[in-house]
Amino acid sequence: MKPLKAVKALVAAAVFAVTAAMLAPPPASGMMILGNYDVLTNRYDLASWAWMVSACIPEKTLDCVDVSAIARRKYYYEYGGKAHLDGDTYTLVVDVPDGLRCPLGQMLPTRDTYTWNQVSLAGEIHSEYQVGCFGGPPGTQFWTFALRRL
Repeated sequence: MKPLKAVKALVAAAVFAVTAAMLAPPPASGMMILGNYDVLTNRYDLASWAWMVSACIPEKTLDCVDVSAIARRKYYYEYGGKAHLDGDTYTLVVDVPDGLRCPLGQMLPTRDTYTWNQVSLAGEIHSEYQVGCFGGPPGTQFWTFALRRL
């Protein structure tokens, strides 16, 4: 009778292990889904952007994606770079030739840092400039954004 109890206990343990594995949440992928995204932001009132997110080359690691940003209006410069994952947050730093748009058509360069959560795809843009509009002081501006898969 003891060997039968041991077999039953072994079967019960196996069933429990399989059930626990099936009910456990999937492991974090470590990388957002590659593809095209709408960039939804309160930064621009006349422009919208699309990002193409692909694997970093030559790295091809799970903590790096390559971002190519394309403006849907011809009056804006394109930008791109490599976004790196730290924890659940991606960070992309890009230099944008026309990041600060001033009255009367003046455009000045900015260094923009995009940070977003890999799960919610929501984040912030921190835009720094060395010279403000019409020779003004350096500064920083902040906006929110979210990515929506196309």
